[in-house]
Amino acid sequence: MNRHTALACVLLLSIIVLTIGCIEEPATKTQEVTFDQLFTNPDQYDGCYVTIEGFYFNGFEIIVLSEKLEYSGYAEGHLVPKGRMLWVEGGISKEVYDKLYQQQMMGPLEYYGKVRINGTFEYGAKYGHLGAYSSQIVPIEVELLSWYPPEKQ
Repeated sequence: MNRHTALACVLLLSIIVLTIGCIEEPATKTQEVTFDQLFTNPDQYDGCYVTIEGFYFNGFEIIVLSEKLEYSGYAEGHLVPKGRMLWVEGGISKEVYDKLYQQQMMGPLEYYGKVRINGTFEYGAKYGHLGAYSSQIVPIEVELLSWYPPEKQ
């Protein structure tokens, strides 16, 4: 390999590495990500504007975006967040919140539904109630997605 080819390879690799990081315009450009991507390489997305789909759940001392909702087994038909979770800092808009499903089976009223959140991903500290979460998302925009709860067990 000659000197010019090696230099071109180094330059190309530098450009690729620099473009893999955050996108800096929250209102116009975000990175669509999955829970797998966020939890496999959280440092890569820290401080980035991301868009992710999941299940919003707001209950007693919990406001999260989770991979899935499952029945708790403690009360008939009671759904709880399961899988990997992100704390949702600051909540979501009243417009979306008022359209979520509701349940009150084991304590305070809980709200849940499938959403797409566009916001800032943060990782590396302790977030949420009692610092129980290693990452959070600060929503900029939240869209309610069409979804129906699974058949009651």
